[in-house]
Amino acid sequence: MDDCLIGLEGLRLQASIGIYAHELAAPQPLDIDLRLAIDGTLAGRSDDIRHTVDYDQVVSALEELLASRHFNLLEHLSQAMLDVLGQRFPIKRAEITLAKPLAVPKARRVSVTRSAEWKREAVKVVAG
Repeated sequence: MDDCLIGLEGLRLQASIGIYAHELAAPQPLDIDLRLAIDGTLAGRSDDIRHTVDYDQVVSALEELLASRHFNLLEHLSQAMLDVLGQRFPIKRAEITLAKPLAVPKARRVSVTRSAEWKREAVKVVAG
């Protein structure tokens, strides 16, 4: 098994998130940093996108979730995102940081970081 870490940093999406009236009125920017651990054995040998995680599909999955409903808390949204990623992609571990850059006027941003791990079958590579 060959661990491979995929990073997606500085992704900015719009989200309906928050508990205050101004947050309920309109979507706001949400900054996302994501690290995904996969078994990179096949992708490292094949150079085939089918053996890894397609970044565009990851972004699409997150956008679909954000478009589906309002979230009150970053803590809940981060768990929902990890759940979607774990269900849709062959990842072993993930860490996600969500940040609201407009949440506190005197701060650059407010953020939450969560991680999750899934048990996956190891890929067997036959030399040939």
